[in-house]
Amino acid sequence: MRPRIPVRVTMPRQTPVRLTMPRRMPVRLPAPHAHAARTFTSTPAARALGPASPNYIDVPTPLQPTFALAPVVKGHLPVPRDVFKTRSAHPKHSDVFIARSTKPPQDPKAPGPHSKDAPYRLYKQRLAASRRAALRQGVQELHARKVDTLAAFQAKLVATYADKRARAFAPPRATDVLTATSLQKGLRDFLASSLPPSAQPARLPQRTAAYRRRMATVQATRASRLHGLYVKAREFIVDEDHLHEAIEHEFGTEDQPVGWDARGIMGPRADGHEGLSAFHGPLPEGTADKVRKLRGGEGVGLASDRLRKVAEELTGGKM
Repeated sequence: MRPRIPVRVTMPRQTPVRLTMPRRMPVRLPAPHAHAARTFTSTPAARALGPASPNYIDVPTPLQPTFALAPVVKGHLPVPRDVFKTRSAHPKHSDVFIARSTKPPQDPKAPGPHSKDAPYRLYKQRLAASRRAALRQGVQELHARKVDTLAAFQAKLVATYADKRARAFAPPRATDVLTATSLQKGLRDFLASSLPPSAQPARLPQRTAAYRRRMATVQATRASRLHGLYVKAREFIVDEDHLHEAIEHEFGTEDQPVGWDARGIMGPRADGHEGLSAFHGPLPEGTADKVRKLRGGEGVGLASDRLRKVAEELTGGKM
């Protein structure tokens, strides 16, 4: 017989959630100050758990536990099919349509006493009868639910519209009036369309005529600019060929690039314009030089510009 060996069962050691520290021992003060010791803080004793522990801070637990909310379903459901849409003259929920859709058999044939499939045929007949009854009941219930849903939807729309209208036409609240930004009385009357009549009614026709003249001037300026845009539209660059022609006209071609002469005039190289820039010759004329030419009678170009403007005003066209 084998001897018994004593076995010692030990339970796993459990770490306490919080360890309470022993109470602080009273401090013995010297004899001259032998009065009652008192702490200067209301903080409880030090805790055994560090700040990294989730149990360092007490979080109160409600008596009734909270449950996670249902997740928000993303996307949208398709528009349900209208099951009552039909090309028949009778709607689907009418008695005529239901009666025609669930006609009972005119000559139901009962299985004979010696039929081998009598139970199956009886089962099929009961199944057809239950299908007809379910169709009648389902159509009626679907139509009733549709009517109730539309009525509830319309009532909600009417209530929402009435609430919005009441809020829109409601008078301002006292808090809004008292805390509103200060506005001038004239501006407030203008916003409320309650301006008083003019204090000088005799000047009203004059101001109206001046306003009309100003608007006529603005309209004439717009018409003139539109006419100029229409006349100059033939010079617009609308495709790549016109763009290439304009570039060649301004800068020349690769074989015949443009150049400048000693007087700063641009032209093709074949005519003696061998300069690479406008500064090939002397410096360009300044403002003083141009004024001196005008005073010396060399303002022929200015006279031609004025003559062109006069001709445009007289003929109503563009040159």
